[in-house]
Amino acid sequence: MSEGLPVTFFTTAELARAAGVTRRTVMHYAEIGLLAPDQVTASGRALYGPYAMRLLRDILDLRALGVPLDEVADMVRLRRATHTVEGLYRHDWTRADIPLSDERLRVVHTRLRDLNAAYDRQAENLKRFDRWLTKRFTGVEGLEAGAPLEEDETEQEA
Repeated sequence: MSEGLPVTFFTTAELARAAGVTRRTVMHYAEIGLLAPDQVTASGRALYGPYAMRLLRDILDLRALGVPLDEVADMVRLRRATHTVEGLYRHDWTRADIPLSDERLRVVHTRLRDLNAAYDRQAENLKRFDRWLTKRFTGVEGLEAGAPLEEDETEQEA
């Protein structure tokens, strides 16, 4: 965001609606410390900055991939320490800004490497399977760039 422009904050309900989850889900993540509000009004209303949407989507994706909550929390802490409330990367962060031990950082690093390796192994297969399902259930071919899935391979794989 540009300097001088006010930051738009979202209520719990607005954030939940935009992410496609329930208000209760956002509140639960806030209660367990995964998604802390960026501000709290005098009346106690939680407000979330623009980067909270990215963090919430990351939390949902990481949970869907089976990442344990403690590791998700560490990844959120790391992101919060290195980004502004608007989501801009902070070039001035130092190791002292990171509220994780070296051991926890190694765990996060290992998990991210494992996820990336799994993605690399599965990326082409997932694309091919998606093309096959799209063709079979919608009758539409070639929605995505790349060679179509061959019939004999498909039937053996499916």
